[in-house]
Amino acid sequence: MILKIIPHDLIIFGATGDLAKRKLFPALYRLEKKKKLTSNMRIIGISRSQNTIKEYKNIIYSFLKKFLNENIELSIWNKFKKRLFFCKIDVNQIYNFKKLMNFFKKKNNILINYFAVSSNMFVNICKGLASIKLNTKQSKIIIEKPIGNSLRQFYIINKSIKKYFSEKQIFRIDHYLGKESILNLISLKFANPWFNNILNDKNIDHIQITLSEKLGIENRWNYFNETGQIIDMIQNHMLQIISIFSMNTPKSLKKKHIQKEKIKILKSLSHFNNKNIYNSIALGQYSEGKINNHMISSYLQEKGANKNSLTETFVSIKLYINNSKWKNIPFYIRTGKRLTKKCSKIVIYFKELKNNLFYTKKINTISNSLTINLHPEFGIKIKFFNKKPELNSKFKLKPCEMFLNYKKIFKKYTVPEEYDRLLLDSIIGNPFLFVHEKEIIYSWKWIDPIIRACKKNPSLLKYYPSGTWGPKSSNYLIQNDKREWDND
Repeated sequence: MILKIIPHDLIIFGATGDLAKRKLFPALYRLEKKKKLTSNMRIIGISRSQNTIKEYKNIIYSFLKKFLNENIELSIWNKFKKRLFFCKIDVNQIYNFKKLMNFFKKKNNILINYFAVSSNMFVNICKGLASIKLNTKQSKIIIEKPIGNSLRQFYIINKSIKKYFSEKQIFRIDHYLGKESILNLISLKFANPWFNNILNDKNIDHIQITLSEKLGIENRWNYFNETGQIIDMIQNHMLQIISIFSMNTPKSLKKKHIQKEKIKILKSLSHFNNKNIYNSIALGQYSEGKINNHMISSYLQEKGANKNSLTETFVSIKLYINNSKWKNIPFYIRTGKRLTKKCSKIVIYFKELKNNLFYTKKINTISNSLTINLHPEFGIKIKFFNKKPELNSKFKLKPCEMFLNYKKIFKKYTVPEEYDRLLLDSIIGNPFLFVHEKEIIYSWKWIDPIIRACKKNPSLLKYYPSGTWGPKSSNYLIQNDKREWDND
């Protein structure tokens, strides 16, 4: 069934860019296929490139062919392509926005503006929309994190945007919040007493969170070199995972109550300075190496690279959450590009029993653990000990694993893609999965001192071969506490 919602039009600024081709157009095609788009919705692409409408539709088709991960159905494409329109606009030239007026002379649809461009263009787009009175009270804007490269930049951009759009009209995307596995963290914690009750310093030894990528910077040198892995992944995604995973029980499942608990966590994160940074943070940059038997170039050999760049492509951090529930439990987090494999997971390690009746050196080096696989495999793995089934009364133990696979449990369901969910929620006007400005403010308040300290200590940056788990300094970071990274 087609959703019974007020008709919308979607404008995509940066319609031929990386985000649009990899994520937005495949998501919109899938929503078309699922009949989630209103019948008269138009999708208007904005770009500086000179294309005819026919050329533009062919470009979108090529995007789908490469990134959809399913066969394009001709009947769906024929329906979808009728929605596609194109307008050549340089967003740095405000007078260019007058071209958009031709699309809205007789249309009364609610307008959604997706800023699929760098955050330094956000303000110009807002000014341009306002210049032709397309910033009505019903209009919405969707903006991608990270917004700016510091708290100061965020304040400037956010304040400027709010001259033209109110907080209710702004949908700030962190696409990790659209992942089914991240949403399921809330269900795991607050629908299952056994799970929620074990999350404290009486039971847990430490927690590891890994967000690893096999890909490099994918022709995004200028963007990434100004951003780096700390901003691109820690400020942008990792802090959302940490705050959702570790937050206390909210008053309700309403956005404002969940947001309140997330902010409490962000406020409680341990801080770093020049004195403690060497014991708490490891930085890396990928060099040449092999992934799947293919030789991979170094970061400094990428197209357009500055050979003297000290931008990090890997970071691992040991941190604490300074509240009564978590204060004695270390969190080891890491994220990097060109690593051994693509993987997003949370691993909870449990404390050893004080009076272990089965104590041996072998048993003592293997801990019980619970792994929450977020991506690409979605499920939960538990490691524990079992008695070997032998015809005697001796307790010979064997480490075992039990895996709960979501795809097998929910065979009748298709796990939604994150951008499908987020785009649909923005059309409906559901703000639940979008980030409030206060969350971003407290994220930057934690990240900014880390970035300053890292810049003052360039010797923190070590090189690691592509296809490995990062620099040796990351291993030392956790080995100094007599622990090991989970590289399973």
